[in-house]
Amino acid sequence: MKRKNRILLVAGGLAAAALVAVGVLRGLERTPHNASTYVMSTVVTQRVYGLRAEQAMREVEAALREFEGRLSLFDPDSEIAAINAAAGDHPVEVSAATFELLQQSLALSAASEGAFDITIAPLTQLWGVTTDHPRVPSQQEIDDALLLIGDAEVQLDPQARTVFLPRAGQAIDLGGIAKGNACSLAQKIYEERGVRAAVLSIGGNVYVLGRNPDGAQFRVGFRTPKKADESYIASVALEDQVMAVSGGYERYFEAEDGTRYHHILSGSTGYPAQSDIVSVGVICKDGTRADFLSTTLFVWGSEKTKAFMRSHDDVAVILLTEEDELLVSRALEDSFRLSEQGGGYRVTFI
Repeated sequence: MKRKNRILLVAGGLAAAALVAVGVLRGLERTPHNASTYVMSTVVTQRVYGLRAEQAMREVEAALREFEGRLSLFDPDSEIAAINAAAGDHPVEVSAATFELLQQSLALSAASEGAFDITIAPLTQLWGVTTDHPRVPSQQEIDDALLLIGDAEVQLDPQARTVFLPRAGQAIDLGGIAKGNACSLAQKIYEERGVRAAVLSIGGNVYVLGRNPDGAQFRVGFRTPKKADESYIASVALEDQVMAVSGGYERYFEAEDGTRYHHILSGSTGYPAQSDIVSVGVICKDGTRADFLSTTLFVWGSEKTKAFMRSHDDVAVILLTEEDELLVSRALEDSFRLSEQGGGYRVTFI
């Protein structure tokens, strides 16, 4: 009898210890792990929940650095630089990941009606908006660069996995799509490591995986440069989605006469795109598509973007015009919220 009681006590103690262990593990899963680094010419922040969060964050950072090394326009050792250097001469074999991204980029570009073009690099390099030495080029320089733009000329060979630019001087720039694709890359790593909840910010792109451990959806802010402190004027709930934001205020320089020139260049005019849009956010499952669309819609302007919003229910859009009007996809009606700083803006759901 005493032996039986002792066995029960031991079993009870083991059960209690197991419950404590489960409680500790659950507590660890609910504790956020945070990291911040500078990569891809921007600040990257991660907030990750889970037992393998630290490992996942390290792997994401390493993957982003490798990603930048392959795709950078300005790194002479990148695959993109190799393609550009061989323009007009010979095809260049690239990695499977780079080839796949180029295929996707060209497919998306075809739907942009000229607003998005991955052969924009001659203009990117000419203006140098994101470099330490930006300048306003001469009209002749711009005209010469425009002659080199047209990604319909890019030749991809799936069998050899090669890329060829047929004319000397042509060049590829994936800056308008790379950060969104990087979000998709991080998503795979998080999922492979069993991460159930995470928030990743790469410049103007935010990827949200799962929900906050308390069950609530994560909320992502939408801000405007019109506020001196760049405070958020609105927020929206995201889950397993990317929000990519583009605006002329993100990267720019001021010429000697005080004129401001931003980094979103038009392949039609050769100048920074003239748009009545201050900022546009695109929300969808695919980070690459979200990044592409945020750039494309900015170049299109508000009227064409409103038509797009009405005809695409698989993508949600938040659009701020120069008239202080917020145009919001109706799909966001339940989760979209104005902040105290957004009180002066008119909201229209489309």
